[in-house]
Amino acid sequence: MESVSWQARGEDGSKLIYEATYFGKWWQLTCMPKVARSQRGEVEPLPAEFTRETWEALHDVLLRKYRRRRVAWNVVQQVEDILAGRTTNQRRDHRNPHHE
Repeated sequence: MESVSWQARGEDGSKLIYEATYFGKWWQLTCMPKVARSQRGEVEPLPAEFTRETWEALHDVLLRKYRRRRVAWNVVQQVEDILAGRTTNQRRDHRNPHHE
């Protein structure tokens, strides 16, 4: 399991913390507003949808981690494949209801 986090600005200018988790060849994304350390227990991260911007931000973070030898190249390559449209980010442990 790989977990990566980064900060970004929301549409209203507020700071957001994104966390992407890679498990079972599938990425999940959560987002929460940046709050003071004393308030962190009060804020719950919420599931978020990946956009082109979040995929690119995740790719940048992973490249920096790869350069420091903290993440495997195949993880970076998978995000590059998603950005290039060669693959999709789908859970493989759930059955597709259209194929039953």
